[in-house]
Amino acid sequence: MKRPKTTSVSAGAPTAPHGEWTAWLGPLLLGLALRLWLATHTYGLTMDSGLYAAMADELRRGTHEPLGPAHHGYPALIALASYAVPGREWAGRIVSMVAGLALVPIVYLLARRRLTRGWSRIAATLVALHPLLAMYSAAIMTEASFVAIAYAALLALERGRAAAGGAGLGIAYWIRPEALVFVAAAAGLMRGGWRTRVTVLAAFALATAPFLGYLRLERGAWMLTPKEVLVAAPLPGGIETEPSLDAPTRDVHTSLFERARAALPAALPHYLPNLAGHLRQLNDAWPLPLLALSAIGLGRRRGVLVAPLLQLLILPLLMVVANGRFPMLLIPALAVGAAEGADWIARRLGRWERFAGWLPASLAIAGLVWAWLGLPGRHVRHFDEQPMSVMRKAGLWLRAHGPSDARVMDRKAYIPFFAHMRHVQLPDGSTEQVVEHALRTGSDYLALEEYVLLTLRPQLLPLVTDSEFLARQKQLRLIYIDRDKPL
Repeated sequence: MKRPKTTSVSAGAPTAPHGEWTAWLGPLLLGLALRLWLATHTYGLTMDSGLYAAMADELRRGTHEPLGPAHHGYPALIALASYAVPGREWAGRIVSMVAGLALVPIVYLLARRRLTRGWSRIAATLVALHPLLAMYSAAIMTEASFVAIAYAALLALERGRAAAGGAGLGIAYWIRPEALVFVAAAAGLMRGGWRTRVTVLAAFALATAPFLGYLRLERGAWMLTPKEVLVAAPLPGGIETEPSLDAPTRDVHTSLFERARAALPAALPHYLPNLAGHLRQLNDAWPLPLLALSAIGLGRRRGVLVAPLLQLLILPLLMVVANGRFPMLLIPALAVGAAEGADWIARRLGRWERFAGWLPASLAIAGLVWAWLGLPGRHVRHFDEQPMSVMRKAGLWLRAHGPSDARVMDRKAYIPFFAHMRHVQLPDGSTEQVVEHALRTGSDYLALEEYVLLTLRPQLLPLVTDSEFLARQKQLRLIYIDRDKPL
């Protein structure tokens, strides 16, 4: 990579001169090709995908029944897209793909505030080809939409547009609650006096007010987020990975501040281990060569682009378990930082002009390859952890033979998603407890997958292997099975 004559541009210079768009067109096309390939080779479904699709259906019908602990912004986008995109699967995926592709020029323009076209193109390429950003741009999940809107707002703040940036983060809050961290940190880090900071926060408040009002109508109480288990003391024995009917229950009807006051003393002993888990996930998503470049670049840059990184300090306090998806919210900022770090190294190697550009660019490429070879890449290659074709077949059969308003109890929401039916979480417990819980929640069908029976709920095996046991069940009747041979 040839070293440019100038390594930065004035912060006040125009960021999109005539022909500038061609600089990010290459990364955009690469990102599009990767996302289309992923979209055609995966179903793009996770545990929460069915919830978002169901919420979108309810929003289109105009009902106000609370469906689950999720913000309404992404389901609203799915509902809008469904008017143009037939079916409930592709509407959500198209929304994510458009957002994921929009992030490429947004990151380019963020980097271009201080860097040349070449290094800004490096930042755009990192987000275009990162495995997690690419995969979740082809999935029915909130991350791609949130990241695109949040970083567009940060770009507005970088350009000194306080009202637009604050309002943009308010819109991002409709999708995910992490926007609260973004706006609080950005208001403190941006240039300008107290008037500018007040403008950012006021614009954020005005943009979030309709959403909070809608929550008030839907839930019957004022709340900051419908994520009811946010800020909760850990249950005995640690954080539960499987919902159990024998586990103690939490009171989720208290306010966020009341839960914080009760939970934080119990959460503090878990803070450092939880923080270490989040840092490990970050290191997996953004390997060492990229982390080194980002540390150099963001250490020199500072400003509002550092705001997303503060979520690393906040999430452990909220007892949010480390997950490979959370680093995605940081990656665009880290990509800009990596490009700036590479630029800094290139300028320090000025006397060795032959290597000045290629060495730091090679570090960035090595980090990206490392991510694809590591856990993020494996997550993409094995994104569909279930036999989705069988799940789809079962869901379509149920849709054809059952009432549309039925409820399906399942550990994950795949079969109810394909059936266009409501999902009820399958808890852990004895067969009698599960059946009683199904009746209490109004469930019409119980779906059991082979891997669940063999590994997570072996106590339910007699329901499909013991005909005499099943015959004694008055509430259950086996109506569908898809397997060539018995278990």
